[in-house]
Amino acid sequence: MSEILAEIKKVNRVLNNNQLSIPTYQRPYRWKEKNTASLLEDIFEAWQIGQQSYRIGALILHKDKNVYHIVDGQQRITTLLLILNVLGNELALPHINQLQYPHVDSYENIKLNYAFIEKWLFNNIDKNRKEFSVFLTEHCEMVEITVSELTEAFQMFDSQNGRGKELEAYNLLKAYHIRAMEDEPQITQIYLDQRWENSTRVLSKNNGIGDVLGQIFAEQLYRTRVWSRREEALSFKKKDIEEFKGFNIFSKGNAQYPLHNSYFLQLLAMRHLKQTGANVKGIKNRFNYNVEDDIDPFVLLNQEFINGKLFFDYVETYNQIYQRLFLDKYDNELIEFKQFYQRQCLYKNNRVGDGYLCEVYKSLIFLLFDKFGEDGLTKYYKILYALVYRNRLEKIQVKYDFVAKNKKIIEAFFIINNAKSYLHLSELEKNANQAIKLRKNVSEIEAFFKGRGIILKEE
Repeated sequence: MSEILAEIKKVNRVLNNNQLSIPTYQRPYRWKEKNTASLLEDIFEAWQIGQQSYRIGALILHKDKNVYHIVDGQQRITTLLLILNVLGNELALPHINQLQYPHVDSYENIKLNYAFIEKWLFNNIDKNRKEFSVFLTEHCEMVEITVSELTEAFQMFDSQNGRGKELEAYNLLKAYHIRAMEDEPQITQIYLDQRWENSTRVLSKNNGIGDVLGQIFAEQLYRTRVWSRREEALSFKKKDIEEFKGFNIFSKGNAQYPLHNSYFLQLLAMRHLKQTGANVKGIKNRFNYNVEDDIDPFVLLNQEFINGKLFFDYVETYNQIYQRLFLDKYDNELIEFKQFYQRQCLYKNNRVGDGYLCEVYKSLIFLLFDKFGEDGLTKYYKILYALVYRNRLEKIQVKYDFVAKNKKIIEAFFIINNAKSYLHLSELEKNANQAIKLRKNVSEIEAFFKGRGIILKEE
């Protein structure tokens, strides 16, 4: 039977537990100087005004035998240990010597924050370090929640962070799908976690370092899936993560309903192909060349999910596809499309509304590529541009809600998603070639439509 213990503890009591551990599924320690300074300043202010107790956050622990895994609170606990270590408080030493961080990034951020804390304490505390250390350990407190079942720990984690500001929605999905991997070895969980985190810091030639996962979840995955069902799609929020939750298949326990049989078939087919190294004769990949192992030819953008590893493989496939289409990976691949995209979507004078249209265009390209690969993209990328960017010329102002709820754009997603051949895309070409009632002058876009012989009528 599961057990949940919740208690308000002073920091010294929290740190008296020498069996704290950072599990492999945790994201890296990411706090920067700004976060660390905020914590220090809050504690400093409470100390100066003589508060008898000051609450500095919550800690969720999963007790597994005699080890207490930190499910939530890693960032704050790590920073507290760094502060106490600089102050010379012995409570920090056992944890600093014992805690292992699964990510290299964690250690780099720890070094940077340690140096910052030394400087901050020298400038603000100096000779009163002992008094400040006593206040931090004996007057500052945390809400410590200890849970015996990992599932319940994650539910609390989801609930707490679902209302917070620090954690992106897609990172809640990482935690959700890692806990569905009880049949996978720990080394696999670590690998998938690190691959996921690497996708939040992707370097591109033109755009610098960007969060590709944040981008594709918000636009190319979430909104595309919703639009494909002929529904309006606003921005991706934490309440929307149900879109990416599927069905658990564990070695223990049975399926609940016969309709889940299709999930078993999918899982068995994937395992068979992996274990035997079998290839399907005549299988065509989406890219004509440079086929990578991380791009799975058997996933579909609008598929349903088996929770766990297969979800991570799904995400990595579309991570790699996004990089190759829009971030200059393999520069010479699809060169005509990439040059067109740079010229027509990223021109210098574009405004906020142009950015909304650009994301919709990229999502349509993403879905078309998913269905028809490189050949289909080459054939239709200009048609999709004409469908989307005519709105820039026909509207004085393009607002987010207009794009999210535009019936013609939503219909384009529905048509592509349900198309079985190019023949089923003929309606897109018909709509793309209609005359335009010109209300806004944008030279780059007007030149494109004139080049295609589409009539622009001054209104």
